[in-house]
Amino acid sequence: MRTATYLSALLLLGAAACKSAPPPPPAEPPPPARPAPPSGPTRTDFATIAKKLVSRCVAGGWINEWRAKQPDVDVARPKIHLRDFEDKTGQNLDPTYLNTTLEQKMRLSGVYEMTAEDAGSDFIGKGVLLRMAERTSGGRISVYTVTLNLMEPASGKVVYSCEATVQGEM
Repeated sequence: MRTATYLSALLLLGAAACKSAPPPPPAEPPPPARPAPPSGPTRTDFATIAKKLVSRCVAGGWINEWRAKQPDVDVARPKIHLRDFEDKTGQNLDPTYLNTTLEQKMRLSGVYEMTAEDAGSDFIGKGVLLRMAERTSGGRISVYTVTLNLMEPASGKVVYSCEATVQGEM
């Protein structure tokens, strides 16, 4: 009987040991420090601008008119060399990301053939990034407008121009 009592005590001690307090929940890490928002358009704004530019530059029928003037009427796409954008916002923006994003969207559209050099292109794309500040009842906003001019390489004459606008908080 003593053995049975001894075994019962051991079983109770074992059960008590298994019922130990649950471990404390892990401490939550502090929220990451967020950097201050950039001045000027964000990458999202530049992606939106590039998307709008591509859709507006395709519209208008100028590509069909260009194809009609080519010796080979079956020419698939105009070759465009995209130069860096000129920043006229007064905010010292680096429009390289806009240039890269726009070139990527133009390639993916399947409407244009992007070239790395001026020499073999049908058009030179030159863009300007502008900013206006406006007061509204909700506060101040910035309106960013990008204009893309497609020029003939030989003459520098603007053949087609398209623009896109994005509003953002200041």
